[in-house]
Amino acid sequence: MKWLTYRSLIESFLKDDDDKTNANIVYFSALALFRGTEPVKRHQTFISAMQFLNIETVLGNFKHKSITKCTNREKCTKCLLTPTGCLQRHEEKESDVNAIRLIEDAILDKYDKCFLLSGDSDFVSVVKRAKILRDNKNIIVVPPPPPIINTSIKPSDYKAQSLSKASQQNALFIDFSIILNNQLPNDFHGLQNPWLKT
Repeated sequence: MKWLTYRSLIESFLKDDDDKTNANIVYFSALALFRGTEPVKRHQTFISAMQFLNIETVLGNFKHKSITKCTNREKCTKCLLTPTGCLQRHEEKESDVNAIRLIEDAILDKYDKCFLLSGDSDFVSVVKRAKILRDNKNIIVVPPPPPIINTSIKPSDYKAQSLSKASQQNALFIDFSIILNNQLPNDFHGLQNPWLKT
């Protein structure tokens, strides 16, 4: 699932060939340096693959956050117990802030239609502001599919209601079959799929 080609995925949403030719894609992410060398190398390989597809990458970073305990419904797999007895967390920062680009490009009239591939409610204020400044811009929220296999998926399973409301239109729901149909070849311009199980 991580060897996804965002260009073909976005193009699958577009019917007009001119739209496909003129599609500008920006990938916002951050390198999880705290996870060690291998995960970072895999992510960098993916970023290199995106460059071949003329996809711009904007990187944020992770910041440390210490907490004393997890919430009741939260698994502690992302926590590391420190000598002080606190749980060490890492939260992605700046990637959401960098999404201010959505507003800038709306003001500069760089798009008519925008697909926001996220279900993160942190984008709600960004989408709202873009719509206030340029209400003619069509912002379509595309949340990731929920981790449900072989069951009927309801819109509420995507947890994107607040983003849909901010964009003033229904979200575009996709399932894992769409993602599977838009994978890069395992050997892409000499870059090997780093998640391929051998």
